[in-house]
Amino acid sequence: MAEITILKEASEIGLAVMLSDLIRQNLDQNPGKIKLFNSLDARVLIEARDIQITVGLKFKQERLTISEGFSVKPDLHIIAGSSTILDLCLLKIKFGLPYFFDKAGFKVLKKLLARELIIKGLFCHFFTLVKLTQLFSVM
Repeated sequence: MAEITILKEASEIGLAVMLSDLIRQNLDQNPGKIKLFNSLDARVLIEARDIQITVGLKFKQERLTISEGFSVKPDLHIIAGSSTILDLCLLKIKFGLPYFFDKAGFKVLKKLLARELIIKGLFCHFFTLVKLTQLFSVM
């Protein structure tokens, strides 16, 4: 079973708790995502600009540790408003990739193009981003 830990410093951060709950629910509702979770080996920094909160997700050896940021450079750094971060959870996955040709997907794509959603490490860690999107997706 997937192990998810929220460090004490992040336990009072709503975004950290929400992401933990979202991932747990997705794993419970779709056991096929456990293999995906277990295959992740990455550090992801999620920065919600509008509420000035940064959450670090460290996936390593079938575990996820959620912290308040990182002291090292992340593989992926996602910068957006908090509502945009939630929009990422609504992306559908088709043929193993995020689907941008429906209302939710187009909304995310539009924010990417307008630089309202910035993903540093997008090209270097593209497959990590795809796996993360699949894990976050409630669709």
